[in-house]
Amino acid sequence: MNIELLKAGCLIMIIGMGFVYFFIFIMICFMEATSKLVKFFSKYFPEEVEEEKATPKKRNQQNNDAEIALAIACAALRNKKA
Repeated sequence: MNIELLKAGCLIMIIGMGFVYFFIFIMICFMEATSKLVKFFSKYFPEEVEEEKATPKKRNQQNNDAEIALAIACAALRNKKA
């Protein structure tokens, strides 16, 4: 095995990883700057807050129980016929 090829391969690997780390560093800096910029502009252009609509009141529990019992009876009857 030629030692010169091994040295060249290691050098190329170090240069390649250096570019990767440099790109990640630049990306993190850009994300931090963007975050600060968004926070700055959110003071002057706040998001609209949606008003929560009143939820309809639940129906009487007995009515719901009757519907569930009816559904169970229909399913049982259908299962018997099949």
